[in-house]
Amino acid sequence: MPTRKSPVKPLWQCPNCGEKFTTANQWHFCGKFSLEALFSRSEPHVFAIFKKFAAMVQACGPVTIIPQKTRVTFQVRMRFVSLYPRKSSLVGGFVFARRHEHPKFHKIETFSPHNHLHHFRLESKADLDSDFQGWIAEAYSVGGQKHLAR
Repeated sequence: MPTRKSPVKPLWQCPNCGEKFTTANQWHFCGKFSLEALFSRSEPHVFAIFKKFAAMVQACGPVTIIPQKTRVTFQVRMRFVSLYPRKSSLVGGFVFARRHEHPKFHKIETFSPHNHLHHFRLESKADLDSDFQGWIAEAYSVGGQKHLAR
């Protein structure tokens, strides 16, 4: 009986910085960055929002948290959410396989039929409600590329 070929390819690893990507030779900045440096210009409550958000993501399963120069990304296989620290808030974006029309998303960019970036802003830990937990779980599934197996 023939085996079904998986639509999921092995990750490509940058030979210079070791970062892993779903696409070979993915354009990126090589470098090692820290959360401390990334949040150094933010008010303390912004890092508290980040910590709660990160805990909500980690409740979904294993995840790699990648601090970069201007943002922090979360990756299962692919990067499925990014957060950008500002002085008094976090702005971010979820990658979903479908569009969600909701007032908490102030902008939605569609890149392909199954690739929609939903922009949001977090100003306090109270913004991380049950809606956000559901969206985090859905984006986490996209990060694991579960939508490609359908």
